[in-house]
Amino acid sequence: MPPLDGAALKALLSPVDLDLDLPASLNAAEMARRRFREIARVSGLVFEGYPGNGKTVKQVQVSSGLLYDVLTKYDGDNLLTHQALAEVLEQQLDYRRLRLAVEAIATQDVVIVDTPRFTPFAFPLWAERIGSRLSTEDWKDRVQKMVATLEKAAAPAVRK
Repeated sequence: MPPLDGAALKALLSPVDLDLDLPASLNAAEMARRRFREIARVSGLVFEGYPGNGKTVKQVQVSSGLLYDVLTKYDGDNLLTHQALAEVLEQQLDYRRLRLAVEAIATQDVVIVDTPRFTPFAFPLWAERIGSRLSTEDWKDRVQKMVATLEKAAAPAVRK
């Protein structure tokens, strides 16, 4: 993989097609399915049982999930499924602020700086990445070793 330069990073963070890329990258469909459950319940699409003899949560989940699958497959323009996705983007991902941030990044110069060790932003990304790799060493042990290394490297800077 070629090294990432400022132009490539700007292209990755472009606001063009953000409304398509964001749901695809975050498995927003599953998040929307969960949100649809509440929409279907409130709108009366899912029968919750008679008073005193209601359905279990699992039964309501299955019914609303099946309804969501059918609507997304056969009625792609369904307002309720679009509403579920819109609520996920707004409530859980704060889409408006995210778009504003990406648009601001697009107008600014990008400077890439190589650091001698992980920054506070980079460390969780690294830890998540190594968590998915196969290794004989436990993930928690690897993360703790890196924390110790980073704290040792940062200690002289704190003393100054």
